[in-house]
Amino acid sequence: MDAKANGQWTHVKYCEEFGDRVKHWITLNEPFAFSTFGYATGTYAPGRCSNYVGNCTEGNSATEPYIVAHHLILAHGAAVKVYKDKYQKYQKGEIGTTLVTHWFAPKTNTLAALKASYRALDHYLGWFLHPMTFGDYPQSMRKNAGDRLPKFTEEESKLLKGSLDFLGINYYTSNYASPALSVNKVNLSLTTDFHVDLTSEFTKLNYTCINTSSRGEIDVGLV
Repeated sequence: MDAKANGQWTHVKYCEEFGDRVKHWITLNEPFAFSTFGYATGTYAPGRCSNYVGNCTEGNSATEPYIVAHHLILAHGAAVKVYKDKYQKYQKGEIGTTLVTHWFAPKTNTLAALKASYRALDHYLGWFLHPMTFGDYPQSMRKNAGDRLPKFTEEESKLLKGSLDFLGINYYTSNYASPALSVNKVNLSLTTDFHVDLTSEFTKLNYTCINTSSRGEIDVGLV
């Protein structure tokens, strides 16, 4: 049984076995995390990234995260269609997804900082939510990633539009956003494509934090 058929069989079996009790189905949980950390920084499995971004033996931080996310979004659309076509009418359930995001506030009272906060939100949340709502990626991502960002066909876009009965949000922290002082146009990476510097203001509480800089670094430390 090939992977596509096996995946569909598993989905069908879960709906058939548990649909009388499970009324809220989630297609994906935090796809941003494993697309970014698995294929842009290499800190999650399968540990792929460009060698100028992290300690990886292979990978491409400029293209692979976008390709992975693209197929995850299409998988979401396909799963929603199967559920709505075959099960929703008589099981009376709902299907959606769960995304992760920070909140981004302008670091300074300037238009440039405000735009930077919007770009950061597009990158974290809109990357997945915008296609599932409107059928395409945010304009800021199209502009900054260019041809490295895959395109949806007309049929795929139609499949994705409004493909949510509900939206789950995992929210952990907030950041200040400011426009990146410089943009590396040679060593391209998903982590630098939104052209934003993110900073945080910490209290005296002890907790682990992760900050993403416009240089494509992931700084992990105990505050």
